[in-house]
Amino acid sequence: MDKKNKNKVFKKRRFKVGIVLLLFIISIQFFRPEKNEQKTFPFNDFLIEENAPENLALLFKRSCYNCHSNNTTYYWYNEISPASWFVSKHIKNGKKHLNFSEWTTASFMDKRSNLSKIATSINDNYMPLRSYTIIHQDAKLSEQQKKEILEWLYTIEIHP
Repeated sequence: MDKKNKNKVFKKRRFKVGIVLLLFIISIQFFRPEKNEQKTFPFNDFLIEENAPENLALLFKRSCYNCHSNNTTYYWYNEISPASWFVSKHIKNGKKHLNFSEWTTASFMDKRSNLSKIATSINDNYMPLRSYTIIHQDAKLSEQQKKEILEWLYTIEIHP
């Protein structure tokens, strides 16, 4: 086979592979995870139950609630598979560890443990996750904001 024919064969293969990839990408768009959207008012919510100051409530909602509550704010990339699968898995994992929307249903010991975990995670710069703050710059917490959150968390009294 001469060089000209090899180029034609290569171009045909590349075109066919491109078509298969395009069809694959289009077909996976039909497989979307269920969205994490609460339809009712969250009476069990952490910020309501613990009477969070408005400025701290906004910080929690911006930096924590997308992954740790029953109500996620979705962005354009959440509509595209496989990104939607990654986000859904991330939310399920976050809610498994802590769900602010179900705060009042947690036991006394779980609440105390979760307050400690929240404080440690913020203090150790583990939360919000770096992978989240890369895309959501507004979710980053300044040192002053961390200090304010930690001071407030230490004032919360959990009773059995």
